[in-house]
Amino acid sequence: MPAFSGYLTASQVNDLVIKAINSGLVDVPRRLLMDGILRSFALTLTSANSPLDQFNLDLVNLNGTERLANGQVPLVQFLRNSAAQLRLRGQPEADDFDVLASSIGNHATGVSQLPDPQQLREVKQNEAIVGVDDMVDYKFLALGMNVGKSVARIVVPRFENGVARQTNKGPWTMSGTAWVLAPTLMLTNHHVIAARVTDEKPPVSASDFDLQASNASVEFDFDMQGSTVNKFTVTRVESDSTDLDFSVIRLSNPCGRPALEFYPNRMTFGATSYDPLNIIQHPHGLPKKIAFRNNLLTGADNDTIRYFTDTDFGSSGSPVCDDNWRVVALHRGAEFVKGVTFQGKSTAHVNFGSQVQAILDKIKADNPAIHAELVQAQAAPKN
Repeated sequence: MPAFSGYLTASQVNDLVIKAINSGLVDVPRRLLMDGILRSFALTLTSANSPLDQFNLDLVNLNGTERLANGQVPLVQFLRNSAAQLRLRGQPEADDFDVLASSIGNHATGVSQLPDPQQLREVKQNEAIVGVDDMVDYKFLALGMNVGKSVARIVVPRFENGVARQTNKGPWTMSGTAWVLAPTLMLTNHHVIAARVTDEKPPVSASDFDLQASNASVEFDFDMQGSTVNKFTVTRVESDSTDLDFSVIRLSNPCGRPALEFYPNRMTFGATSYDPLNIIQHPHGLPKKIAFRNNLLTGADNDTIRYFTDTDFGSSGSPVCDDNWRVVALHRGAEFVKGVTFQGKSTAHVNFGSQVQAILDKIKADNPAIHAELVQAQAAPKN
């Protein structure tokens, strides 16, 4: 891979600086723009004498940082913070910063090319969905907590020609989310195991892909900072698809967590559909979070569903669940969309997930023994 030269071109950097001047972003306190960026790294950034010089210098320095040792791409966080501050101030430039944050984040985390959200039916119609009773059974929370025990963070190191890649900030790693299929099987995205940026040439070789899988680690119970995690090593990939963007990975030892239950059918979408979706995830490789309520299915075909559920980079590989906490899809990625009002939000991310039944059909066709292992796990009693 050629030396890293930045995510933004010089022209894009200049354009953002001009937008920051015109919108007043340069006058926003620096600590607000740096919020969420690894503090030990942020403290190493050079200080400048004026707000304009500081913004410009920070943008250039962050653009030149490929990623940190924890897998974070600090430029993405900086752009998202900028968008949030501009949106609070009612400045239209907020969308420009959000669009770039989404594009760079997807590129850096290897999300495959997604459809243009502006061409989707739900974006074009700009529908408001209101007036539906959102109450759920009391057991909803307890079931969600149990499902969360089977969701973990996965960290994959990048190898090139058999050698672990390093950045100037430490090892190059890809973080994502994975969940339990069977005692020693878990599911995540292919692009998480591939540990490459989007459309990188050449793509990951078969030998490096296998090496990355066998050096990956899965961490359960990372529920908050300082949590004691239960770590398992991965031995290999048992089944894989780039089209549906999934990888079934084998753990070295049984994880002792129940397999998540599959929704028995493909999700469909019609004029009267109202299907809330719930996602347990490790955004940015950080402690576990949950997105639920007012997160609705907005479109579906044979292989893919779409939804406005809140997710973030690092959420790739998360289980997308119905209100009975059955998995309906594997989360793949999201695209920022502007000019949309949905559930009270003036902007949103359109999310994409692979139908779990499409994944199961693919596994059954390619790996009958693995499929049988999954069927057996589904029949086992749940705790």
